[in-house]
Amino acid sequence: MEMKIGLISDIHSNVIALQAVLDDMKSVGTDVILCAGDIVGYNPYPNETVELLKKYRVKCVKGNYDNAVVTGDTQWFNPVAIQTVRWTSQQLTRDNLRFLETLPDHIDLNGITIYHGSPSRLEEFVFENNHERFCQVFDPYDVQVVVFGHTHVPLKEVCGNKIILNPGSVGQPRDGDPRASYGIWDTETKEFTVRRVSYDYAKVQEKIKEAGLPQMMADRLRYGK
Repeated sequence: MEMKIGLISDIHSNVIALQAVLDDMKSVGTDVILCAGDIVGYNPYPNETVELLKKYRVKCVKGNYDNAVVTGDTQWFNPVAIQTVRWTSQQLTRDNLRFLETLPDHIDLNGITIYHGSPSRLEEFVFENNHERFCQVFDPYDVQVVVFGHTHVPLKEVCGNKIILNPGSVGQPRDGDPRASYGIWDTETKEFTVRRVSYDYAKVQEKIKEAGLPQMMADRLRYGK
């Protein structure tokens, strides 16, 4: 079945960026939206973000940040991130916490398998700084198209007969471009398009300050790093 699939990841409680992406996606036209996790964290709109994903019926997997908020396990986090995990846990409603608890580790849909980190580890960063080693991460898995997030950097790589995609980050880009990042995968043409969308990051920065979240979380939104 031919589809245009919207791919998002690493929203990190930035509902302002998410709404801008969803509006842009509507103009492009998509059949379904998949999210590669890290729905919450860092930014100040956790409940609003979850509610918007529910409204648009986005199919999501669990990110390492989502898992930390649910379980309290912050062993992979630095002190600043731990502060935002605890704040997020206190803010979430029971229903929205339950939403995060029930997220799967992966989703298979129409030839696509979506994870957060690597297929084997939720918290593993997979960068393409060595093509051979990069492809080895995905070698054991018999899949056509793999989508992952976690790095906050968009990517497309071909590993043998596998296509590996990362749509970048909606809510906290780290590739030097502060605009929200997302992807469109066309299952018919096998074309992957990364789109960048401007949003009012100053509004998010102000809300971060009001919430008492770390200032560095506000600062990095301006630079995309």
